[in-house]
Amino acid sequence: MTSMKKRPVQLVEFTAMHGVRYSVTLGYLKATSVADPVLDAACDFRISVREQSGGEQATTALLDSWDEPFVVALTVFFWNRAQSLELARQVKERWPDCRVVVGGNDVSHQQEPLFTEAPWVDVLVHGEGELRFRDLLHSFLAEGDLAAIPGISYWSDGTVVTNPDADRITDLEQIVSPILTPVYSDEEITGSSMIVYETNRGCPYRCAFCYWGGATNSKVRQFDLGRIFAELDRLIRLMPTDATLFIADANFGILARDQQIAEHIVELSKRYDKRLIISTNWAKNSNERIVEIASMLHAADLTGAITLSAQSFDAEVLKIANRSNIRTDHYRRLLTRFRELDVPTYTDLIWGLPGETYDSYLNGVEEVLSAGGSPVIYPLLLLNNTEYSRESFKDEHALRTRWMPGDVTNPELVADVVVAHDAMTPEDWVNGMEFRVAMTLFQKILLRCALRVIHTTTGVRMVELCARLQSFMLDDCPDPFLRAVARNVAVAYQEPTEVDMALLKTVIGDQIIVPEEVHFQALLCRAVTTERGTADLLKAAVDHLCAELAASGFEVDRVLVDGALSLDIAATTILRASLRGELAEAEFAVPRQGWDLLVASGDVPSSLDASGQGNTVRGTVWAPPRWVHYPISVYALSIWHGTGRPLHDLEFALPDRLPALAG
Repeated sequence: MTSMKKRPVQLVEFTAMHGVRYSVTLGYLKATSVADPVLDAACDFRISVREQSGGEQATTALLDSWDEPFVVALTVFFWNRAQSLELARQVKERWPDCRVVVGGNDVSHQQEPLFTEAPWVDVLVHGEGELRFRDLLHSFLAEGDLAAIPGISYWSDGTVVTNPDADRITDLEQIVSPILTPVYSDEEITGSSMIVYETNRGCPYRCAFCYWGGATNSKVRQFDLGRIFAELDRLIRLMPTDATLFIADANFGILARDQQIAEHIVELSKRYDKRLIISTNWAKNSNERIVEIASMLHAADLTGAITLSAQSFDAEVLKIANRSNIRTDHYRRLLTRFRELDVPTYTDLIWGLPGETYDSYLNGVEEVLSAGGSPVIYPLLLLNNTEYSRESFKDEHALRTRWMPGDVTNPELVADVVVAHDAMTPEDWVNGMEFRVAMTLFQKILLRCALRVIHTTTGVRMVELCARLQSFMLDDCPDPFLRAVARNVAVAYQEPTEVDMALLKTVIGDQIIVPEEVHFQALLCRAVTTERGTADLLKAAVDHLCAELAASGFEVDRVLVDGALSLDIAATTILRASLRGELAEAEFAVPRQGWDLLVASGDVPSSLDASGQGNTVRGTVWAPPRWVHYPISVYALSIWHGTGRPLHDLEFALPDRLPALAG
């Protein structure tokens, strides 16, 4: 008796991440389906995770590699929507009888626009898809009626039919593990630069800009702890060193057991001698448990910066967003605790939230900077299925959006970006996007110490100092390349097609490994190319700043400022080590008053003992040898996102007799 040939089921996800070969979403779909004996016997499931950058040629190659599929299922996010739906169109054009199924939070509950945009799609699955997809396959095999399957929309006699909603999956053990079953081979896990992983589902918060809680308002449901421990054992044993394990919980650290999970990760990393990057969405209202978890992971060299999620510090903005925020006093206490433990942090801010003015935006940035934090500022993306995306809300707040890249130098990540509302003009929005580049360039890296001293001794706000440096870059910077790049930032956010990538590549050459915030990368690379060029640029910037402040009546202590500047200039050696592949050392001399100020603010490591240095703290810095091989593009973006901290990543020597450069 001849066995029936299995029917091909192709599961597809396009990813914006380089080197990712593992999809937790597709893994769940396959694992839950093949656990059903009927489906396992009837279908041959194949997972395809493809990078978006492959373009049309890669899509054609993917289709050419398939036999005629029985079903093609795609998981759709805002960043891969266009590419996913185009693949679906080509599938239907080649194989009209193939069933095309889509799901994901960008299309869930969006049946009218989805089927208008992509009439070639057969079925849209709303919400959690694992059990719905299993039921769909049974119906397809039996050529049954889709009316009995809850939580889907589909074509029926030329009309889109939407069935009643499906119940949320309360028992997550119904979702079969793709890690503890042979869904992914050892080689596939070993070959992936990132593994996305869940320990629970749901979010108790109702943020109006977020799909996770705002649209679903779901209780937190937990996977079994024994299952988690077993899955982590296999993952950490197989993952390559320096790969990222992204714990995709909405609020890691919100549950008491999350500390056990973190302890298990540390133990497994030691057992298998793995240095991984553990990344996650930390609980929105950070608490002492998060401090303990984060310090544990950081001590094990398993994590970068910890998120302090604020989005805004304006009470009215937060009220509109249905968001309860970290109290300012608690926020400052958390920063102090993390600083004491030498754990880096960054603070998420969103520019463009309804109710936010340019002034209140700057006030929020100032709160972070003056407290010693690291702001990471994102534009507001209008996501489907959130309160912000409702027509009544958009009308009430006069929201204006533009379909454009949220990061103008990465044209693949297109979204509906909020560019104006009743409290923010389009000019405000562009200026805010421009400001964040100058702020990051100067406050986080090039003039961090000098700006701290000027701010503390004069009382002038950090954001005011950064805005003056923004103007310096545009009009008075002695380097014409830097002026041209700085000017292109504003031009590009007004019109994304005006990004001058030829100019950026002239500055940055072939150093772009990650196509994100390329203006910033180009500015930084140009600024640190040579020791003399860096010193001249930073001295010119400080001279400009101090002259403007003096003209406004502020008294600037140039001895303190110039001492801090010597440390800023020395710190750029770590950037040149990455840029040029050469190690060098640099000396600095900071007056004791300035040094103590920088230690208290967390700008230099508190572990440095300068007690025997007298009235002036002198020393030498150099980059650890591994920085010769550390790509400048990757390091620049780690600084942008708050993980990289040049003054903490350098090696320091403070004694009177300084050692020669190591390595």
